[in-house]
Amino acid sequence: MPAQPSPWQAEARFMVANADELLELLEVAGVANRAHPPQLSTVVSADLLFEDGDITGETWLTRSDLALLGAHAAPEMGERINAWDAFSRVFEDAGHATRLIVWFIR
Repeated sequence: MPAQPSPWQAEARFMVANADELLELLEVAGVANRAHPPQLSTVVSADLLFEDGDITGETWLTRSDLALLGAHAAPEMGERINAWDAFSRVFEDAGHATRLIVWFIR
């Protein structure tokens, strides 16, 4: 554990209508099944603990990973990825690193 508390915080929650489509897209882009970083915010950790169902397919994405996804995405999913990228860009333009934490609940 780092000496300082983690600077990462959950800032937004994004839900997708077709989780199977997103999971397939993550696999095609080569960014699926990357274990979550050990320093998650308290909010994200609490969400993980209190969700109903089994949590599977966890991974995390950077803005460059979003570009990989966009290259393979159907138009509707591509629009969602562009929105995620815009959300991340706002923080990164202000000097804050971002990452998108992903998990699936079955």
